[in-house]
Amino acid sequence: MAFRPAKHGFSAEASSKIAAKYPKELEDGAKTWVEAVYGQKVAWGEEDARPGDAFAKPLQDGIILCKIVNSFKPGAVKKIHESPKSFQMQENISNFLSACEQFGVDRIHIFQTVDLYERQNVGQVITCLQALSRVANKKDPNVPLFGPKQVDENPRQFTEEQLKEAAKKAH
Repeated sequence: MAFRPAKHGFSAEASSKIAAKYPKELEDGAKTWVEAVYGQKVAWGEEDARPGDAFAKPLQDGIILCKIVNSFKPGAVKKIHESPKSFQMQENISNFLSACEQFGVDRIHIFQTVDLYERQNVGQVITCLQALSRVANKKDPNVPLFGPKQVDENPRQFTEEQLKEAAKKAH
């Protein structure tokens, strides 16, 4: 992980807000889901200075994440770098994110590589895993679900008469 100097001013304020929003209550569910889908126990790290450090540590190289998305869509990540070199770890994470998007995870749920690699917003990583879980479960109900089930779009068609009637009741 790259060295970052201590944050001051606006950066420190933004960082503390992100840390305060960390979904600690979802972390255990995320760990359980990752292990269930990965098929192996994961050596979760120790909690450091920031919330989510323990969760992020084993995922930081991107290997587990790439293997998870490949379990849903074989070949989604063609090359997984097993080497601990910084740029290769970041490439694994980036490849995972691209595969998630191609798999159907909405962009709003996708995190930035630095959110995980530099542990800047681990909460967003959990949000992404929740979204991946929903999409995977919708495509294959045998995939364990982490968080709420994905809903289907339910567009409504109203006639002019129904719209006029509703407008009258509103006034």
